[in-house]
Amino acid sequence: MHSAVNVLRSLLFGLILVASTAPIALGQETAAAKSDGAIRSASLTPAQVDDIVRRFTGKEGQFRRALNNYAFKRDALIQEIGMGGQVVGEYHRVSYMTFDDSGNRFERINFFPMSTLQSVSMTPEDLEDLGGVNPFALEASRLSQYNFRYVGKERIDELDLYVFDVTPKVMPDPKKTKERFFTGRIWVDDQDLQIVKAKGKAVPETKTNKFPIVETYREQIDGKFWFPTYVYADDDLIFDSGLDVRIRMQVKYTDYKVGRGKVTITELDEVKPENQTSNSDNRSRPTGPVESGDLNDKAIDLPQPIYPGEARKTHVTGQVKVRVVVAETGKVMSADIVSGPKPLWLAAIEAARQARFKPTLIGDTAVKITGILTYDFKED
Repeated sequence: MHSAVNVLRSLLFGLILVASTAPIALGQETAAAKSDGAIRSASLTPAQVDDIVRRFTGKEGQFRRALNNYAFKRDALIQEIGMGGQVVGEYHRVSYMTFDDSGNRFERINFFPMSTLQSVSMTPEDLEDLGGVNPFALEASRLSQYNFRYVGKERIDELDLYVFDVTPKVMPDPKKTKERFFTGRIWVDDQDLQIVKAKGKAVPETKTNKFPIVETYREQIDGKFWFPTYVYADDDLIFDSGLDVRIRMQVKYTDYKVGRGKVTITELDEVKPENQTSNSDNRSRPTGPVESGDLNDKAIDLPQPIYPGEARKTHVTGQVKVRVVVAETGKVMSADIVSGPKPLWLAAIEAARQARFKPTLIGDTAVKITGILTYDFKED
């Protein structure tokens, strides 16, 4: 995550990344796994270790592919904690997620009040990672990118677990790639050979981009797939500038149901009464905007902002991000600042309001969308 000076980036990726290596679900989502607190020495040959790693990473790939067949509800709450332990800012987003036959994700936003975060802010990258596009970081296709060091065995909630420390084989250069990796500790069921607990964070970090240490819980869905159900973090992010931001994060995943292709998710008040019929099988089109990420390349008309004279005089430059809501017709309905130098805000908003898009279709239905327009202000 980035400081407010340089914009928060991918705070939630740490959560979703580690959701690939999550503990089993407990009776209550906020309960901690009960451990005997001791990691016991248990010898395994290198061949046995390699076989265990091969088998649990193979299952991670199966779970990732299976997730594309499901729709689910995601409730994400990010809180900024003050010096006295009080909540000083909050970002709360409740959505329904589904995938089409090609694995493309669609988000139906149900609840999304204005963010009150103070020292950090959400970016398009954060929202993309929060969507759980690839929540299974340690699947077999990425096996060659990690080192797995066998530590021993531990008993948690009456399960005997293999314990591994996981690190990337090569730490990527954040200036050359946006790819992020998991580093931390994982626990693997010694019977089913699937990951049931993890504690770690996303890397690489930079001077202005930090990630929290997170713990994640899973639950068995439909008796066979272990999907994330609860993710939690409470961590201090210390930036090289000296800024110290305490973040508390909670992401809950519920209502997993098979649903892909042209599935339309509706709220109760959107469903027509049983005595009414329609060609859409009694399903209404979504009324909330569909999250669409970066919109610059999707615009059919994207006027450039006029560089404000006062900003030019004082040599104010930088990048401004604007969140827009686009109507079914492709016209911008609203535009709000996400980040950037304040003297440039008005110019960016005025430009964003003039942008135009092709209507976005889900199936045969045009829907509202929301996403980010980015404007770069540079001196000539």
